[in-house]
Amino acid sequence: MPTKVDPAEKRVEFIDASWNVIAEQGFGAVTMRRVAAAAGCTTGALTHYFPDRHALLVAALRAAHIAAAKRMARAARNAKSDFDRLRAVLLESLPLDDERLREWKVWLAFWGASMSDFELAGENDQRYDDWQSAVQELLEPLSDTADADAEILVALVDGLGLKIARHTAGEKTLAQQQSDCRASLDRILKQFQM
Repeated sequence: MPTKVDPAEKRVEFIDASWNVIAEQGFGAVTMRRVAAAAGCTTGALTHYFPDRHALLVAALRAAHIAAAKRMARAARNAKSDFDRLRAVLLESLPLDDERLREWKVWLAFWGASMSDFELAGENDQRYDDWQSAVQELLEPLSDTADADAEILVALVDGLGLKIARHTAGEKTLAQQQSDCRASLDRILKQFQM
């Protein structure tokens, strides 16, 4: 008797495999064959869930944003004050562990690809707008200029995240760069502490 496959679980497996291919080999390396191999199955099994590379890539981008949003929501719920909530969400958005570092590598690949792909650009823009709106909402109880401050904090997170995601062996270890990132964020956030 054949084993029953949970379609939602299988989609997650394929998306996870696509993230691994993107993070390890780059966006251009994502082929249906490579993702299927990374998931340990046939290309036919993959196309049963995703008809083509583009559908898989859009699903992978959406899944990366959804995973990050869930973590940020959990961090926000656990915070005790408006300031702590802002700090927790911003820290959660940075590549401060292996999971988030992989996510950042996926996002960076999509940012690059969205420069020449209209549909990916629209998908990426929507997620980016959602992110900036969320930061602005967190800032509203803390700042009279929440709109402008949200733009600055999103740019700061982008810069800090990029610095960590592109880390190569140098004079600072990845852990040191991550620690420096936390300290930089805390220095900027002091202005919002009441």
